[in-house]
Amino acid sequence: MFAFWMLIASAFFALMGVSVKLVANQVGFIDIIFYRSFINMLIVLFFIKINRLGFKTNHFKLHMKRAVIGNFAMYSGFYALIHLPIATATTLGYTNPIFQSIITFITNKKQLSIKLLLSVFIGFAGILVLLHPDTSNNETSAAAVGLLSGLLTALAYFNVGKLVRAGEPELRVVFYFSLVGSVIGGILLLIHGYSPLNIKTFINVCAIGVFGSLGQISMTRAYGRGSAIIVSILSYSTIIFSTGLGYFLFGELLTSTSILGILLIVLSGIIAIVRRSPAPVVEVTQEKIIARQDAAS
Repeated sequence: MFAFWMLIASAFFALMGVSVKLVANQVGFIDIIFYRSFINMLIVLFFIKINRLGFKTNHFKLHMKRAVIGNFAMYSGFYALIHLPIATATTLGYTNPIFQSIITFITNKKQLSIKLLLSVFIGFAGILVLLHPDTSNNETSAAAVGLLSGLLTALAYFNVGKLVRAGEPELRVVFYFSLVGSVIGGILLLIHGYSPLNIKTFINVCAIGVFGSLGQISMTRAYGRGSAIIVSILSYSTIIFSTGLGYFLFGELLTSTSILGILLIVLSGIIAIVRRSPAPVVEVTQEKIIARQDAAS
């Protein structure tokens, strides 16, 4: 049953990407990131209220560091979604396990393992294949930003881990992330102006936040009922859903070279996930999963 919930979550995340792409030609990029953060903040506030959590923290600076990095990761991922085929942008965002392996090695000063080297080598080979030389200059720039989203997501996860180990409730972590995103987006809207919303665009911008939240809720059930490693591997099905939706909705066709690059990156991510020691089986709450995944959404 947990596999079913992870597949449902992946479908919702893919739909969130579609919503970003659909609304990109009708409202500005700043509008998108503001509504994404604001809607998510409202949802997190609801969970904070029912869980009776406070907002006071002794780790304000670390919250701000995580929030800034996480928001830039989200901005980069959305930018890539707007300017690249959905499958390509989604895959570049899923390079974060590769960067997480590198960050873990650097910060913990662990010895190099064969699996670590293999994961990094295959991952970067996949990136080079996916971003083949005949890619246009505009797509190359967008791809670089998409790759940056993978790196920033890994850094965001690293800081989330610090906050959780410091005893911070995960919902509070996500609240500050969404609050900072809402404030930054709101200030940018005041400076550059906002795009008027009609019924269609309003539904689309709401869908970005709602689909992201539904994906997180479904993923909570998956992690709570099954193996974390298997669920993490199944999360790559988001790429499959994104590829299908990109083809049927936007007529996006992937070349054989792009498909090979995607497969290599997925293989690299799976190796990076499997190489980690399995954690003890614990109850995984809604707020924990939101905290782990929000930076990539």
